Amino acid sequence: MEELIFIILILLTILTTFCIYKILDKRGLYFSLVIINLLSYILSFKIAYVFKMNINLNIIPLIGIMIILYIINAKYGSKENKNIIIILLITNIITSCSLAVLNFFTPAITETISINMQATFEHNYKIIIFYPLITLLSELSIIKLSQILLSINKNILICVLLTYIITGLIYTLIFCILSYISTLTLYNSIFIGISTYIIGIPITLINLILVQSIINKKVKR
Repeated sequence: MEELIFIILILLTILTTFCIYKILDKRGLYFSLVIINLLSYILSFKIAYVFKMNINLNIIPLIGIMIILYIINAKYGSKENKNIIIILLITNIITSCSLAVLNFFTPAITETISINMQATFEHNYKIIIFYPLITLLSELSIIKLSQILLSINKNILICVLLTYIITGLIYTLIFCILSYISTLTLYNSIFIGISTYIIGIPITLINLILVQSIINKKVKR
């Protein structure tokens, strides 16, 4: 069952980006970026057992963010990078503040949402703190590395895959280790990080379909 949900999430991120892009063009990519970034934040709290591995589910939309960054750079140039970083940073800060504030609401007798939000903050506050910081560094490294790779190799599909192979392991390990300090053992945190990274490789390959359909192998410099 979890494998099915896993596949649906992959298809959902791809179809969301593709459909909104077809409707709104450039603005659609930015809109998709915000939506998928929020999804990534939400799923960062979720560890799932998929294909006999424990993984953090936020790897699915996180790769979607990387794909959108590449598409925007390929179609509209590096001048968009500043806007991308600002939008994602503001979105993450607002989301973190909202989750933190919700922790202080006193729930009604019949209300369960506030209780769940309090539990989320109390047990996962490290994710709320570290996710915006680690994601920001990851996005900056993806943008910088993509510029370097595209200047060497014009094949954007290869560049996307290489970018994930290089940056993905660093992100997943750092995120899992910092997020699960005092919650899981260091060994388990590293194991989840490596498993998440490994499962991210086929996810990246699947997402290349989106890159192919939008840019048609043509990179505008």
